[in-house]
Amino acid sequence: MCYAIPGKVIEIDNNICKIEYFGIIKKVRNDFYDLKIGDYVYAQGGFVIQKIPKEEAIETLKVWEEFFHKLKEIDLRVTYPSKDLYKIANRIRQEYHDNSCCVHGIIEFSNYCRNNCLYCGLRRDNKKLKRYRMELDEIVNLAFYAIKKLNFKALVFQSGEDLYYDIDKLSYIVRRVMEESPCLLILSIGEREIEIFEKLYEFGARGVLLRFETSNEKIYEKMRPGHKLEDRVNLIKELKNIGYLIMTGFLIGLPGEEEGDILNNLTLTNELGAEMFSFGPFIPHPDTPLKDFSPPPMEKVLDTIAQARILYPNSKILVTTAMQTLDKKEGLKKGLLAGANSLMINLTPKEYASLYEIYPNRDGIGEDVNKKIKEIIDLLHKLGRAPADIGL
Repeated sequence: MCYAIPGKVIEIDNNICKIEYFGIIKKVRNDFYDLKIGDYVYAQGGFVIQKIPKEEAIETLKVWEEFFHKLKEIDLRVTYPSKDLYKIANRIRQEYHDNSCCVHGIIEFSNYCRNNCLYCGLRRDNKKLKRYRMELDEIVNLAFYAIKKLNFKALVFQSGEDLYYDIDKLSYIVRRVMEESPCLLILSIGEREIEIFEKLYEFGARGVLLRFETSNEKIYEKMRPGHKLEDRVNLIKELKNIGYLIMTGFLIGLPGEEEGDILNNLTLTNELGAEMFSFGPFIPHPDTPLKDFSPPPMEKVLDTIAQARILYPNSKILVTTAMQTLDKKEGLKKGLLAGANSLMINLTPKEYASLYEIYPNRDGIGEDVNKKIKEIIDLLHKLGRAPADIGL
């Protein structure tokens, strides 16, 4: 299965192109290729990430065509069974994004972290956690496998805030991947020096996943000792100015949070120019100071997705692994039917994935990756969603 549908370039304005497939037109950014009208490309996250031969594209489109239209019909029929708010949000998602759903892979390459956030199992003071770091070529080869064999077009490289991976090590990873197997490469490495992000952008990284966690300054400073919300927000703004696609958001249900904080969190996510909204439930970890608190109810998470879709119709909204963990049986389905249109599949090797314990009992950990991919793609098809780029 390919997690993108090839599009034909029909318009070019500097580095912004319009591509078309099956009558669907998407606007995308081209930073890497010399394109002309009539060329075929794969796009992900609104970026052109591969230029492909016409014959290959046409063959792929033939395979997709009949199935794609069937999926659209299914999408228009399937609705959330219980709440009008979700039905309204889902209709808005259909109006603005059709049935496209971004599918990203995520590789968690280190669980070391210099920070001591109260809510995170990777916190520095968690002495019970067995730590790991993947070797550079191990990370690169896993990325090659994900792109070439599993057909992912977008990968998130995630770790704790681990200074072992300095500018040279991170540059090696990004340069190797982008030279040999281009994809939408997204960084989730915490707060690092802006020079590191500038250098990785030069080598082809184009996305950053960096949540601000909460827009409430008092809660932020309590949850992240020694850190200020202003610094986090300013870094996200700097990354946006560099040209990165920004994926940001917050935790739902942090201790001390009030009802108005959710709306403020959504407002800040939008004000930061997020191309993708990433928010999920706080799930307490037994080896953190917040172990005795409870996660929010699923309804609160679904309400937040629906509110985000209604307030910001053109947004891309991620169903997080934490949400799937909160309801392992139907969390992903419920999130997608409440207005979300993006998801991630964990590609971290089993021996490491169980140790990346930001919260306990994470969904999908220990499962065969091919089995997990099949289950998710089958669900998308049942909901009428096409695993394809959403565009800018």
